[in-house]
Amino acid sequence: MIAYNQEDFISEAIESILMQKTSFPVEIVIGDDHSPDKTGEICASYAAKYPGKIKYLRRDPNLGMMPNFIKTLGECEGKYIAVCEGDDFWTDENKLQSQVDFMEAHADVSLCCHNHSVFANGEMIHPNEDIAENMIILETTDYMRDPFFHTSSYFFRREAQPAPYPGWYKDVLAGDHFLVLFLSMKGKIGYLNKRMSVFRNHGSSVSFTRKALEIKQNFVRHLEIFNEYSDRKFEAEIREVINRWNLVYQVYEPVGYLKKVSYLVQNIGFYFQNFKKVGGLKLLVKYLVPNTVLQQLKS
Repeated sequence: MIAYNQEDFISEAIESILMQKTSFPVEIVIGDDHSPDKTGEICASYAAKYPGKIKYLRRDPNLGMMPNFIKTLGECEGKYIAVCEGDDFWTDENKLQSQVDFMEAHADVSLCCHNHSVFANGEMIHPNEDIAENMIILETTDYMRDPFFHTSSYFFRREAQPAPYPGWYKDVLAGDHFLVLFLSMKGKIGYLNKRMSVFRNHGSSVSFTRKALEIKQNFVRHLEIFNEYSDRKFEAEIREVINRWNLVYQVYEPVGYLKKVSYLVQNIGFYFQNFKKVGGLKLLVKYLVPNTVLQQLKS
């Protein structure tokens, strides 16, 4: 668990782990990145109440999200590692047991994930309702094309991590996405179609605090780096994903209206081939309706 300024959520996150019913011991490793609010006080209180169960590590000075994430992963000593960030929480008391049972039965799987819910604007949203299978086995390329599960569901073999993580990983904004890519190079991905966690989408998450173009540029740049890191094994899929991101985020580029429409026309075939993945009609509206008009409609 990594945490930063999550005093309003951290207790629920920790309690959701403490409620787990397992046939094996569980250690909670918390990397608090020098939170200036009461996050550290709350974590320290839990660590004092559960000695030997909770390892609380306060960074001094602040390291930044990814360096803290990498360091916290390195301080986990179990056979398996599960991820629950300080503003998310688990909802099923048998989550960890279910994932251990699955991993023990599937030696060729390096990562096990599951369905989740999203809590946003006071509403609980349930994605992936169109998935009918109870269990799916995925490859790296499947995840690249459709990363549909969330960080709060990650459960993986500790030994499947890169040793060490490449130096460029610390600069990635979508660290969870690239973690899955790393792990999938060591084995398959198992997906359990059961909602066992909640992603809390709120105003202090990366997607809210970073500008859209900054996120896109960081993601695309590191996909290019990963392409070299993986010896271009997934180049076709990486090109497809990059093209999709370029299409989605071209509407935010500081260029004229006609240039944006021209870009859409040039890529119209790719747009319809990826209609659902790029946002469907919503993206089309962003291209065809001038941004000034969209802003007026929103206000």
